[in-house]
Amino acid sequence: MSATRPHLILLHCILGALFVPPTDASDRPNVLVILADDLGFSDLGFQGGEIETPHIDRLANDGLTFTQFYNCARCGPTRASIMTGLYSHQVGVYELEPVEPGNNIFLSELLGENGYATYMSGKWHLGNTPERLPPARGFDHSYAYQGCCGDYWEPPLYVLESPEVEPIVYEESAFHATDATTDYAVKFLQHHDQNEEGTPFFLYLAYQAPHSPIQAPKHLIEKYVERYEVGWDKIRQTRWKAMKEKGWFPQYKSVPPFSDSPPWHDEYAQPEPIRKWNSLSKIQKEDQARRMATYAAMVDQVDQGIGKTLAQLERMGELDNTLILFLSDNGANYEGGPDGRDGPLRGKALANMGQPGTKHHLGSSWAALCNTPLRLYKHFNHEGGILTPFIAHWPDGIKRSSGEESQRGHVIDLMATIVDITDVEYPRSYDGNAILSMEGTSLIPAFNGEEMPERTLFFEHEANRAMLKGDYKLVSKNFTSTDGQTHHDWELYNIANDPLEQDDLAAQHYYDKVIPLAREWHQWATRTDAIVGYEKWMLKLQHYWQTGSRTYLDDAF
Repeated sequence: MSATRPHLILLHCILGALFVPPTDASDRPNVLVILADDLGFSDLGFQGGEIETPHIDRLANDGLTFTQFYNCARCGPTRASIMTGLYSHQVGVYELEPVEPGNNIFLSELLGENGYATYMSGKWHLGNTPERLPPARGFDHSYAYQGCCGDYWEPPLYVLESPEVEPIVYEESAFHATDATTDYAVKFLQHHDQNEEGTPFFLYLAYQAPHSPIQAPKHLIEKYVERYEVGWDKIRQTRWKAMKEKGWFPQYKSVPPFSDSPPWHDEYAQPEPIRKWNSLSKIQKEDQARRMATYAAMVDQVDQGIGKTLAQLERMGELDNTLILFLSDNGANYEGGPDGRDGPLRGKALANMGQPGTKHHLGSSWAALCNTPLRLYKHFNHEGGILTPFIAHWPDGIKRSSGEESQRGHVIDLMATIVDITDVEYPRSYDGNAILSMEGTSLIPAFNGEEMPERTLFFEHEANRAMLKGDYKLVSKNFTSTDGQTHHDWELYNIANDPLEQDDLAAQHYYDKVIPLAREWHQWATRTDAIVGYEKWMLKLQHYWQTGSRTYLDDAF
């Protein structure tokens, strides 16, 4: 692990002039972090999407939305950075590994040590051994799925850990993980209201949806089927039009082409263009429309759950004094290839899509639509993998309602922001161990309409690399594929003028920009142990080239 950095005292001096912390413990804001899983950039209504998300849109309309907020391209790494305020590699998370305790403190631990009641409901994915589970990492009460991407209809996958809250008994076939995640979030808030008077709370509400397998109640799926029968080409144009009406992407006259579908296991060797909808057969169209309808139903279901959570906060009189942060852990997921791995379904199999006992992918064609107009997908460090919708809603603390913020943020910033608004001190050591200093920057200046300190952001996942510095983005992609080659050449974009990564400037700026930026990336990767993740993945690829074995490839099922 990396050595501890000197603390950035200057940042706190700057922020002290902008934000006056509460003087009384009872005045401290509550904190609610809502995390979606594999949600596309343009899926939500306020982002231009056609999925019905009135409650998330309400948060956006009444809050502050960030147009350049970044995650870590994958479920586990993003969660690790949210919880620790560190780059995921610093805590041992390169792909899907657990967070290693010892050099870090979780938000739940920090807030719990400073008078907050702490709750967690949903997908954990930060380790399954006792010392890594929610109760050991500072949560007073938790209802957690400890794995990655299991069946939404299976109650045993979720475990309640609470000294006082009684389990909810679901009737046979009435359980769905998304609804249960909401039910326990509301139940925890009710418990807090009844038993923790004068105590602020931290609630981590981490939905598994809309991660595969795509599974949702049938009535919600039927609500959307007809909507998607027109296909991804027309819907993409509709989303693009909605974005242009918001004034986004003025540099582009038309929406850029779909990203290709990357190789998926051994089904095909080269990236494939996304097919035109009208090139599909009737059976293929029926299959594909229902896949996207199922995915949309999952997002709708999450939105309804957020609505129930907001309603409970309103009943408690705590909505205005709660900082709500909403985001996705990465972009939409191309896994499963163009057909979603197992299509086209027909007859009873098609009608049963998304129901108990089924396990289907959305597929890369719809994932490309979900990420409109960005390049690539989950796993990659192009914008489609790492740029997330992000909302900060806090009526008592953010006065820029209905505002948009174009300054860059990153999931490492949640720790620094919450430390500032709750007036707690980030420690030098915890549980007998020296811990690393926060890597992030507080978002409070952005909340106040002020400039945030300039900094460079870095990324690495599965040998996909990137960095954002000033107007430029350096990025490379790695297709973990069966095509016998990798694609590691650095690409360079003036991201200020070309946010959709269409004009690669690497050749003309190789010596004056690419080389010095790449050197800076390697220095960061060495300092944070990201170089370990990069080298690890390259060894896996080398193993494949030498043996033909694909055992390293991550398979959801």
